Amino acid sequence: MTRVRPRIAAIVLAAGSSSRTAPLHKLLAPDATGVPMIARTLRAITASRASPVIVVLGHRAAEIRVAASMDRQVDNPPQFITAPNHACGLSRTLAAGIRAASTYPAVAGALVCLGDMPLIGTDLIDRMIATFLAHPDRPGVVPAHEGRRGNPVLWGRAMFPALLALTGDRGARPLLHQHETDMARVAAGPEIMADFDTPDRLADFARRFADG
Repeated sequence: MTRVRPRIAAIVLAAGSSSRTAPLHKLLAPDATGVPMIARTLRAITASRASPVIVVLGHRAAEIRVAASMDRQVDNPPQFITAPNHACGLSRTLAAGIRAASTYPAVAGALVCLGDMPLIGTDLIDRMIATFLAHPDRPGVVPAHEGRRGNPVLWGRAMFPALLALTGDRGARPLLHQHETDMARVAAGPEIMADFDTPDRLADFARRFADG
């Protein structure tokens, strides 16, 4: 009997309304080369060992899906789903992604990524995946910089029921606090804490990646 190799799914949360950067939705904002933020984020994820890559849409789903598909350098085209109750909070968007990842029997865990983290690199993602596969008894893996954890976060399949039970708009933070000491850690740079939640930060993103 052929043994199926475990794999790690990537769940990209892209359902938010981006109210703090209104009227511009941050995931649609272009960098210096015209690549939208969501497409820039996906470039690193789809080039990694993560498979499948599941993008969870909600607000302005059609526009974000088009923007996410604009990057011709995507190696592993993502799967798009829409969270039916995304307006109820981040936890429901996450749950939709976890349910989709759960349909793949070989998936041993899920890397939960935010759609607005275009500075995260493929190397970090692959190191997190390798760390989890080497320590599958851990609840998951977090990246850390100078003692502070950030995003993305990798959760083992054993944590899927707890992730599905979350409520509200805090995402998986309660679980992170609960399992803080048990999570494996991977060294990372300050990009794991970078966000683009204000017009000034979007202006900074618009100047990024001028060299491609």
